[in-house]
Amino acid sequence: YGLSRHGSGIRIGAGSARSYFLVVDAEGGQPRSGVCVLPRGVEEGKEIRLQDRVFSLRLGQPVQFHLVSSSGETAYEPGEIAEIEEESFTPLPPIATVLPREAAVEEQRVNLAAGLTEVGTLEMSCIAENEPEKRWRLEFQLRSAEKGALGMTGRLHPRFGEAAEKIERIYGARRHKVDAREVRGLRRELESILGERDGWDPALLRELFGALWDGVRHRRRSPDHERVWFNLAGFCLRPGFGFPLDDWRVQQLWPIHEQGVQYVHEVPVWSEWWTLWRRIAGGLDRNAQEALVEDISGGLRPPEKVSRRQKPQKKVVAYDTMVRLAGTLERISIERKIEVGEWLLERLKSSSESIQTWWAVGRLGARVPFYGTASNVVPRETVARWVEHALKLDWTAVEPAAFAATLLARVSGDRERDLDEEVRSRVAEKLRETGSSPTWIRMVEELTELEEADEKQIFGESLPPGLRLVH
Repeated sequence: YGLSRHGSGIRIGAGSARSYFLVVDAEGGQPRSGVCVLPRGVEEGKEIRLQDRVFSLRLGQPVQFHLVSSSGETAYEPGEIAEIEEESFTPLPPIATVLPREAAVEEQRVNLAAGLTEVGTLEMSCIAENEPEKRWRLEFQLRSAEKGALGMTGRLHPRFGEAAEKIERIYGARRHKVDAREVRGLRRELESILGERDGWDPALLRELFGALWDGVRHRRRSPDHERVWFNLAGFCLRPGFGFPLDDWRVQQLWPIHEQGVQYVHEVPVWSEWWTLWRRIAGGLDRNAQEALVEDISGGLRPPEKVSRRQKPQKKVVAYDTMVRLAGTLERISIERKIEVGEWLLERLKSSSESIQTWWAVGRLGARVPFYGTASNVVPRETVARWVEHALKLDWTAVEPAAFAATLLARVSGDRERDLDEEVRSRVAEKLRETGSSPTWIRMVEELTELEEADEKQIFGESLPPGLRLVH
């Protein structure tokens, strides 16, 4: 094979066993159709260009490319249009992306070129019609495609249009006669149209976020407008990763952090502000998370830890939601995690501190991160000391401390992270004595998968259907 690559040997190639089609938009109830971009029999390394077909390519905004294949005997020509019949075509995993644009150009007329690579991918290029040096390349995985219904990529809720209209009525550029009660009731209105929100699938959630994002400039019309926008935007984008283009959506959202809260004297608005960032924390990079922990550090630091020489902190309110946000920032430095964890443990010595603060301690020192890297967890020596604080408490009265101890002592399978067996045994024994969840006990005794209820408790609320933690 190596000699044949260099022209010194005989190479036998049968070419592609399938024909590949790019699915194009159907109009007015017309059946789905596809353009043949690579016919059956084309050999690896050969590029096929569709000279007679011109496409309009959207730039600078989220787009999806759907490819299907056929192994039938029909001999298709490059550029030929075929009706996509479910029983005869197999869908490939789609590509969702944002293609870069220049200046204000939103659409570009392009030709398509496609070819098979030697590593099992189909490479497709969108070539500017009048500037062939401009190419946008896409790669489709062919060997990982599974047979299934063409609808496997998901179809939007049939009443999404009604929901989008409700959002536009509140946050659209054109002001409607909307009173505070209607703004406050937006979530209930959406649920009456789409069903209970915990059942909204990721595709629907991200489309709802898109509708909310269209109205981001109008979120400041009133305290209720701002509060409801923060609440819904964070809910629809949670957990900030796991769905195509989430990184792009989070990048779009992050600049509002600099703009901050408009109605600074409204505690409910602050509460939803911190909740927004908690919900999407997994999609934020380290710099963004460090900025957030800096925002809330003044509110978390115990009073006796504040030095007169330290510069004044931003005014912060809604303390409980700030604490929960702190627990989700897995990309901040280890030193910062330890510092915040020590602050919270110091505060927990006070009877006035909410026992829910233990949840944040558990997340900060967790042996198995929710989304972060294993190399950025708090050292086990420090965490062992945190566990001792939790073991001193009555877990029947302070259940969050039991859950925190479970996260801190959980088996990860990595000796560098796992606590000594003696410490874990004491945690497991106390969990048994206090009638804690059998799953929690298994978590500190063996490597185990989480149950849905425990995932919910770690994240702080339910994850969207179809998105689960990977351990």
